[in-house]
Amino acid sequence: MSVQPPSDIVLDVARAAEPGRYQAAVTKLTQASPGSFADALGLASGAPAAAQPSPDTVLTRFRTAATLPAPRAKGTPAQQFEAFVLQTFVESMLPHGAAAVFGKGNAGSIWRSMLAEQLGAQLAKSGGIGIARMIDAAHPEVAAPPGTRTSTA
Repeated sequence: MSVQPPSDIVLDVARAAEPGRYQAAVTKLTQASPGSFADALGLASGAPAAAQPSPDTVLTRFRTAATLPAPRAKGTPAQQFEAFVLQTFVESMLPHGAAAVFGKGNAGSIWRSMLAEQLGAQLAKSGGIGIARMIDAAHPEVAAPPGTRTSTA
């Protein structure tokens, strides 16, 4: 039994290239200084190369991001419920056998579910189908902002 690993795409392309251009690229890469790749990339795109941040700057950004509060939930509980209902509706309407669109296997089903979740949230945010309005009308004390609620006790 033999194992045949997939070919290396970069090596296959290099082998298929014109020998003179291939040798010039190898020479350029072996003689380049560590920062020259970013410089060469900037020259190729027509934009100047951006300075790389120092490790201290990167660590500071990570520490700052770690201390930020978690994002708040969007909308009232009634709007979140409507978004969930719409997500279920949208997910049932999305094609099941569309591996070319969503991918195959577990990754495809996760992508499909995430797409349905975002579509449902956007539909609810833009007014929905009226579920949140009906819930808010039936329970005005829950729909009121937290500072304006009155206690009945």
